[in-house]
Amino acid sequence: MINIDETKHRLLLTEWQLNAGIVGMLNILGKKDNELPKINEFNFQSGYLDDFAEKYFSYFIETYKKTLSWYKIVQFKEKIARFEESDFAYLDEKQYEQINLYIRDVAKKYINSASYKAAYPLIKANLDIREKGSNLKQLPKLTKKLSFDKNREEIIVLVKEKFEEIKEIIAYFDTPEAKKYIGAKNVLYTLIRKGWDGVSALNPQTKEKDPYLDFHQYFVQPCLDYLEADKTKYKFSCCTCEQPIKNLDETFSFLVETGYDTKRKGSHGWNFVNDMGLCPICKLIYACIPAGFTYVINQGIFINASQNLSELVRVNQKVKMDILKRNSSEQGVREVNTYVGMIEAILEQENKSHTYELSDIQVVRYEEDRYYFTLLSKRVLKILNQSKVFLEPLIKANFPEGNLYQSAVQKIMNSENLFSLIHKLLIYKVTNVKNLYYGIYHVDYLLNINQKFLGGIQKMNELSQEELKKVRASGWYLGKEYDNKNKVKSIAQRLLNTLKSNNRDGFMDIILNCYAYVGKTVPNWGIQIFQDDETFKTIGYSFVSGLIGDKDKDKENGDGK
Repeated sequence: MINIDETKHRLLLTEWQLNAGIVGMLNILGKKDNELPKINEFNFQSGYLDDFAEKYFSYFIETYKKTLSWYKIVQFKEKIARFEESDFAYLDEKQYEQINLYIRDVAKKYINSASYKAAYPLIKANLDIREKGSNLKQLPKLTKKLSFDKNREEIIVLVKEKFEEIKEIIAYFDTPEAKKYIGAKNVLYTLIRKGWDGVSALNPQTKEKDPYLDFHQYFVQPCLDYLEADKTKYKFSCCTCEQPIKNLDETFSFLVETGYDTKRKGSHGWNFVNDMGLCPICKLIYACIPAGFTYVINQGIFINASQNLSELVRVNQKVKMDILKRNSSEQGVREVNTYVGMIEAILEQENKSHTYELSDIQVVRYEEDRYYFTLLSKRVLKILNQSKVFLEPLIKANFPEGNLYQSAVQKIMNSENLFSLIHKLLIYKVTNVKNLYYGIYHVDYLLNINQKFLGGIQKMNELSQEELKKVRASGWYLGKEYDNKNKVKSIAQRLLNTLKSNNRDGFMDIILNCYAYVGKTVPNWGIQIFQDDETFKTIGYSFVSGLIGDKDKDKENGDGK
C-alpha cells in the first residue's frame, strides 16, 4: 500500500478526515490544484516541514483576517481617517454612539480578554497596552446640555482627543508582531479548535506561551525525529498509512467529535485494547483538518470529491474563494454563504473534466459543534444543476427560521420535498407574521425547484412552468374579484388547511364555492388535482400563491389567465 523512504510518505485518498487534512496541508503550503497531479494519492515530502508552524497560523490569519477580533480593532483606523479627511463634517449622534460602541464592545472588551493578555508578553512594545485599555473611557453621553445642536464644536474636540488615544491602541495592534501573536490566539479559539482541541497550544495546562513554538514542538518536531529514526525494530504500524511506529501512544483523541480517549474508553477498541496508533506525519496531517474546511461563523464545509488529488483541492478551493468573496461584499458575513459557495463549486463545469455525472459526492458539514454527512447522488446533483436559476434569487430571502436558499438546499440534499417549507411560507404571509424578508415570487421559485425534485427523485410527471403560471394567474384573478382582502386571506387559509391534510375534496369544495360566488367557471386544472398527491399540492400551493400574490406577482401575472 505504501512506499516510503526517508523523505517521502505516500498516502492514498480515502476517508473524509484524511482527505480534509491533506487539502488543509496543501492550502497551508500554498499549493494550487493546477500544480497537483490527477492521481488518487498524496506524496508527503520532508521539505513541507520547513517553517510549517509559521505557515500553519499564517494561513488561518490571512484567510480569515476580516473575521478576527484583531481586525476589528485595527480596522477602526479607516473610520478615523474618513472623519479626519472630511473635517468631521459627517459626525452626528449616530456616529458618536458608534465610537462609544467601538470603545466598549471592541477595544476594551478584547484588550482585557484572557487570550489577549496571554499574548502580550510575546509582543515587544513600549506601550503598556493593558494600562492603556483600562484608562480608555467612553465619550460622555449626549444630554440637553451637551448636544450637537448647541455644542457641535466642543463635541468635535472631544472626539479628536479620543481618537488620539485610540490611535495609540491601534498602532500597538497594527504591527506584524501583534498580528502574528494576537492573530494566532484568535484563530486557535475561533477556527482551529473546531477540528482539534486539548493538546499543544490548545492545552489549558501547556507551559509554552508561544503558540508557534508549542505547535512546532508538539506536531512538527516529532515528524522530523520520525523521519530520521531507525524504524527496523518498531513492532506496531500506523492505522492510517501502515508505516512502522514505536508504540500506540499517539491516537485520534485530539480530534473534535471523532476522537476519543483510548485510556479512558477501552471499549472502543477490539477486545478492549486500543490498536489504533498514528505516526507523527499522519497526526500532523489530521491537525490540518481545520484548514481543509471553509468556515463561516459556526458553520464549516468540506467537499469530499475524491476523484483525484487535483480535483479534491480544486473544488474545495473554489468553495473557499466563493464564500470569502461573498463575505467581503456589502452583505457581510452570512451563514448561507457556506451553502451558496458549496453548490456553486460542485456545479461548476469549467470543462468536461469537471463534470460530476460519474460519481456521487460526500458533503461534510460542521454545524453546532457537530459533523453532518450528506451523500449527494447523481440525481440530486442534476436537480440542483437544473434549479440554479431558481435558487439564486433565494440567497437574500429570509424567514423567521432562517434563509430560504439554505433551507431549500438542505431539504434537497436530504432528499426531502419542499412542500412543508412552501406551506409554512404561505401561512406566514396569510397570517401577517412580521419580519418576513421574502415575497410570494420566492414561493413560486420554490415550487419550480420542487417540480425538478419531484420529477428527478419520485419520477412524477412535471407540470411545466407555463402550466404553473396559468394556475397562479387563475388564483390572482380570483382574488381580484373580491373587494374584501381579509376574505381572500380567509379563503387562502382554508385552502392551506386542506393542502396540509391532503384533503382534495375539501379543496375542491372551497374552489367551487368561490367560483360560484364570483360567477366564473372553474379552470381546467381543477380535474388535475385528483391525479396524485404531488400534483394536488403543486397546483394547490401555486393557486394560493397567486390568490395572495403581492405587487411583484401582480406584475408577473398581469397578462394571462
